[in-house]
Amino acid sequence: MAPASERSQQIRTILTEVVRLSRVLASPRSTLFGEVTLTRTQVDILFLLAHGSEPFTPGRLADILQVTRGAITQTVEHLRAAGLVQQKPAEHDGRARVLCLTDPARKQVDAFETALVVGATPWFGDLSDDELVNVATSLSRVSGAP
Repeated sequence: MAPASERSQQIRTILTEVVRLSRVLASPRSTLFGEVTLTRTQVDILFLLAHGSEPFTPGRLADILQVTRGAITQTVEHLRAAGLVQQKPAEHDGRARVLCLTDPARKQVDAFETALVVGATPWFGDLSDDELVNVATSLSRVSGAP
């Protein structure tokens, strides 16, 4: 393991690069998504729902996105009205509600993500396939949960 000061510097470098990349990805304050214009938070919710390993309650989304539950309720309502998200009873507790993408939204998220990947591919041109695997694996292991 690297000495503490070297490790700290590497973490600083990683955080700087993550912030730089996230600013590029989040540069538009709103995104045209099909026929609907979505806020950055709404797009984040769609991506979380598309890639989550377990169902999301509104409370869990609020915790992850670090916003109030009321903000999630309002944001999700817009997504529901647009036909992108639906609520249904949780499998383990019928009283709890979980959010999921509608089938058309899942296809739209996939197409949207594919376009992002195509646009971002040149950013990673200097990395070999093995380096890409290492970066993806390493970042997926970073715990940033609140």
